Amino acid sequence: MRSLEAEAARLGLSELKLETGTAQPDAIRFYEREGYRLIDNFGPYAGEPLSVCYARSL
Repeated sequence: MRSLEAEAARLGLSELKLETGTAQPDAIRFYEREGYRLIDNFGPYAGEPLSVCYARSL
């Protein structure tokens, strides 16, 4: 994860967003533990009740 974040920052990105499912509690715990914050569902996930979206500033 940190390698991906470092590469994104090197490319000039200031934030990463991701999506996981409500049936993925291990992924949800991992992202929250790694500093990702819950955000409104975005893009194709907007309005999807089984999606959970997160973001982290780089």
